Amino acid sequence: MTSSQQLSNLRELPGIGERVAERLTEYFGSEEAALKAILEGDIASLSEVKGVSHSFALSLARDVKARAEGCSISDFLKTKEALDLYSRLLELIKSFAHTPHARDKLNLFYPFPASRMDLVEGRRAFVSEYLELGKAFSGDAEFLALLSRVRKLKPVPGNLRARDRIILAGDPKAFEAAKERFQAFLPVQAVESFSEFVDLARGYSHVVVFDDTYLSFDLPEGIEPEFFPDPEKADFWQVLPEKELAFFARNLDCIGACLRLLSLLRARNFSFFEELSEEDLKILESALSKLGEDGKPCEGFDSELDRLGAALEQLDVELASVLKEANLRMNRALEASSLTLTGQDLLKLVSGGMEIKDLLAKEVYKVYKGEVEAVKEELAEKLGLQKQEKLGLDSLFSDEISYPLRADQAQLQLLRQKLSRTLERVRLTRKRELAKVLSFYRLPVEKLVREILEFDLGFSIACFAEHFGLKLPELIPEAGVGFVDGGNLFLKARHGEIDPVSYSVGKTGFSPAGEESRVVLLSGVNSGGKTSLLELVAQCVVLGYMGFPVPAKGLELGPVEELYYFGKSKGTLDAGAFETTLRQFSVLSGASGKLVLADELESITEPGASARIIAGILEYLARSEKSLGIFVSHLSELILKNTEADVRVDGIEARGLDANLELIVDRNPVYNHVARSTPELIVERLLRKTSGKEQEFYAHLKAKFEN
Repeated sequence: MTSSQQLSNLRELPGIGERVAERLTEYFGSEEAALKAILEGDIASLSEVKGVSHSFALSLARDVKARAEGCSISDFLKTKEALDLYSRLLELIKSFAHTPHARDKLNLFYPFPASRMDLVEGRRAFVSEYLELGKAFSGDAEFLALLSRVRKLKPVPGNLRARDRIILAGDPKAFEAAKERFQAFLPVQAVESFSEFVDLARGYSHVVVFDDTYLSFDLPEGIEPEFFPDPEKADFWQVLPEKELAFFARNLDCIGACLRLLSLLRARNFSFFEELSEEDLKILESALSKLGEDGKPCEGFDSELDRLGAALEQLDVELASVLKEANLRMNRALEASSLTLTGQDLLKLVSGGMEIKDLLAKEVYKVYKGEVEAVKEELAEKLGLQKQEKLGLDSLFSDEISYPLRADQAQLQLLRQKLSRTLERVRLTRKRELAKVLSFYRLPVEKLVREILEFDLGFSIACFAEHFGLKLPELIPEAGVGFVDGGNLFLKARHGEIDPVSYSVGKTGFSPAGEESRVVLLSGVNSGGKTSLLELVAQCVVLGYMGFPVPAKGLELGPVEELYYFGKSKGTLDAGAFETTLRQFSVLSGASGKLVLADELESITEPGASARIIAGILEYLARSEKSLGIFVSHLSELILKNTEADVRVDGIEARGLDANLELIVDRNPVYNHVARSTPELIVERLLRKTSGKEQEFYAHLKAKFEN
């Protein structure tokens, strides 16, 4: 069944009005996609919609799931106490989840009626696939830490803009196509003339052109556009590599954790996500290692980027340094120099054909020119400039002699701009190279993250099972629940190791020979474990019908369609509450398979009436060959006197008192045995601890139990 078969629109769901339906449709792109998200239990995405809280999203998903699968939690858990026990179990299981996704998904798991055994079997198959993984990795600290870093992937930011480039198009069709695809991320401009083209291009460090209108024109220096024939065929990694890089940068930690998890799983010979080969993993990990969290290629991974970046950063510092040294050398050279006149020079001076200042300039120019060349060579070496970049140094110094030697600031700024443009071109090239690789893996990576999130659902259940030593139950056709070495999970969670308990009711392989009673009275001492045993039975049934492992080394579980769990009452009920309780038992006449667990039901009214009421309930329960019942009671003998049903009485027996006069209790019920009550043993303890008249008094009381 799908959401489309069950629902025609969002407004059919409770709590969804026109406004919320519009927001859901807008967020997911269509009403069908929104319904699919609800059906699949995508709580994280639903909670991101304005007006949809986490609890409301969970409620929606549960409601749609119930419609799709034809059953709901209330079909199986029929009392408030049963629902409370289920909720406590679920919280315990969720404590082993490592991702919000797994916790949300666990909120959508619930037990199903036996009439939907296909659902139970499906969940059993799902869980059983993960049990070995739980054994292998539940204690692996690295694996668990990596898994906790996995989250739903974040989308590319809506405000992503490339401010360093522009798209220009002279052809109207190319302009419209480019505008449709790219205007959300960078400017797209139609141009009607070459001059307009040049004016717009001057304002950006990079120009993308989607037609060949101006391909044959001679462009001014500094304008080097890239021509693409068709905006509809251009890849995003070519035009806007930042979009691809931003996605991976925003999810860098999550994706890295998933890749490492994949490697760890394969290292233990667990086959997982075959869409990425070992070679793919190496390529991806290498590419991601070059990507910074800001979406730019990291420093240290590309020598050309590092060289140009360092040259720009160090230009002013290195220039000042070499000029300082050059001026010192010039100063020393001039101070040490002397002017020697040739005869010819002397004749020119005497005849007026040369002035003394010209003769001086000629000598100084040699020194000046030599230092200029030295400065350019030294600066080019320190900045690591290449041949074409060195040409930019030629205009830094005037041909006119100046002392001290200084750079032309306008030409220095021009050099800085050229280096910056070169750096940006190389950076864009590297971005494209990185984005091209990553774009190829975009879909597999998205799928891998989804697979890992779904993996955590099964793995969390496996960790829960491994921690408590749980086993999948054996499902049997007969009405019965029987287990060996079981342990109440709530007690285990609080106290660690506890005494194991074995018990059976109905027809199971764990029943004593000839004992197949489906309706049982459980007697025993106070604090002997009767309530804990009742809880344990309920836990086994609830978990078993969730398709989960159960807290017993072995369990046989027969068909159960409805679970009625009645906790211990805190006192005698008033007339209204008493009537409500009785109404809950009126359904026992039905033919469906029921399991009724009741803890000291006699406390709802006075003992005599309670015994007769419980006796009548047991008679009705025993009529159905599909139903089971365990009633904890201190009135076993009185109940038996008032019923004609075939009811077995079992007892959790206190064997006596130890050397410290503390109760010695065997937590395993003894079949067909009425256990001694706690009061008798307390009287015995007081008898043994006292003497004289006090001891005589307690001996008298003890005799009353023996009569």
